Amino acid sequence: MKEIVAIYKNNYSFIENSLTAMVDSIDFDEYDILVSKSIFALFPALKATYKINKKFKQSTPLYTQENVDNSSIGLDKAHLLDRIQFRDDNIYISNIYVNSRSGTPFITVVIHIADEYIVCDFELYTLLKELSLIEGHEYFSEFTRYFYTLFGFLLALFSLALIIYAIYITWTIVLDSDKDLLSGLFRSIIALTLALAIFDLSKTILEHEVFYKSLSRNNNLENRLLARFLTSIIIALSIESLMVVFKIALSDSSKMVHAFYLIAGVGIMIVSLSLYIFVMRYNGKKE
Repeated sequence: MKEIVAIYKNNYSFIENSLTAMVDSIDFDEYDILVSKSIFALFPALKATYKINKKFKQSTPLYTQENVDNSSIGLDKAHLLDRIQFRDDNIYISNIYVNSRSGTPFITVVIHIADEYIVCDFELYTLLKELSLIEGHEYFSEFTRYFYTLFGFLLALFSLALIIYAIYITWTIVLDSDKDLLSGLFRSIIALTLALAIFDLSKTILEHEVFYKSLSRNNNLENRLLARFLTSIIIALSIESLMVVFKIALSDSSKMVHAFYLIAGVGIMIVSLSLYIFVMRYNGKKE
């Protein structure tokens, strides 16, 4: 919703002029014929339309792309028209609002012709697509969608493979009592942590690029992906560092300096990630 509103605000003049051109191209003297035959095919973003007579009563059914609703004929629409300030060309274009029927953002255009008012409800998302303000080239968009689908599910499969590997390690430890229990458990935890990080990356890609594709490109998605993935990597490295410390402490304490270097590296990563998140949030507040 926020991305749609941002696109609308940045392109307000262009969208308003485009809507004006759309309604100007309609011959409303043939309104009933257009509604029954072609108006919704000509303008996919137009989702509903109806007429209001000079007594401010709805004089036609509510025409939608799916059906015709006669139940609203005769309803008093004075409360809507009282708040309307028409332009010099007798056209009113509303602000964005959430349609009660669909729950999606809409824009309403009202045309005053003679003693009648013609109301046209446009779905903003479809309108932005028609005006090429979202999405890209149709075929390229489809290609990238399929690629992200393949890539996302492959990542999910690798995540599943890591989970199976972690279970396998734990199972071999249970069956073979001679194996190092502590080392095996740590390796299982690391594998599970990496599996979670990879699955989280896969889920985010599929959500934003395939199933619920973002409406605009910004840096927030990439920043969230990087921050979440690095967090999982830091957790895995922290567990590995702890395992190295235990191993060195039990075998040769003279090599403890190597464990120190590893822990120091993890500490540097934590500080760097913290600074990165701080800068990201600061820039987000400025925007």
